[in-house]
Amino acid sequence: MSDFNLKRIYNTRNFIEMNYNQIISINSLEDISSYSYRNLQRVFYSLFKETIGAYQTRLKVENGYKKLLYSNAQISDIALEVGFADVQSFSKTFKKHFNCSPSVARNQKEALLNDIHPQETISSNLKPEILFIPEITAYYSSCKTSYINPEIEDLWDALLENEITTISDFFGIITDDLVITEKSKCTYEACIVTETVIKNLPSKKLFGGKYARFLHYGSYETLEDTYQQIFGAWFLNNDIEISHLPVIEQYIKNDSNCSTSADYLTAILFLLFNLSILDNYAIML
Repeated sequence: MSDFNLKRIYNTRNFIEMNYNQIISINSLEDISSYSYRNLQRVFYSLFKETIGAYQTRLKVENGYKKLLYSNAQISDIALEVGFADVQSFSKTFKKHFNCSPSVARNQKEALLNDIHPQETISSNLKPEILFIPEITAYYSSCKTSYINPEIEDLWDALLENEITTISDFFGIITDDLVITEKSKCTYEACIVTETVIKNLPSKKLFGGKYARFLHYGSYETLEDTYQQIFGAWFLNNDIEISHLPVIEQYIKNDSNCSTSADYLTAILFLLFNLSILDNYAIML
């Protein structure tokens, strides 16, 4: 048995993620983790290869980068939203991480997204459905991965080894953006919704807002093709603003209810940032 409680550490990391743009006190971290700050730092670094301070700073600048790419908010407003005292301190830290200024990063948005997701003709069945999804609670486990399927499959296998009677939903949290985050620091979270109490797993809140939902048909091996169409065609050709929060995948048809991967059905869900521009879409409540 490890000399630390993984559930407590996950809960602590989740708290940091939820409050990354605030001043987080040592006392609050000690209360959540039930560890002294010194021991918490040791365990946190051994698991995630970052100190708590470095992790919070990375969340600030990476979420700021996402807001630059996916919203039209002013840079000065973004700086305050992600927890910097002013735009100067945001720009200084941003440039240290990404070797360019926030304004240059925003001006290079189209070239950057096209480099990662080359533009394609958007498929006729890729138009999103806009819908409100209420908040739910899910149990989860996570792994460091650059979204390589074998690593994700191993994570799901380990998660499903728990004694669970009924699972009502399966979700994957794409925590990081490969456009922004170093591959070695990317995290994927496997989430399940169940009425079974799983004492050894942490839980977190998902959803609670309006989302654009795209559908991917078939194997996970071709998911990247759908993402390329979303970012390289749909997003760049529509005046849409999406949130900096993680993309959520819902595995509607999967191994548990399909005989072959060709029958899989996956929903890709983006939290919407600015709803005023969605008048041409049907809002489903």
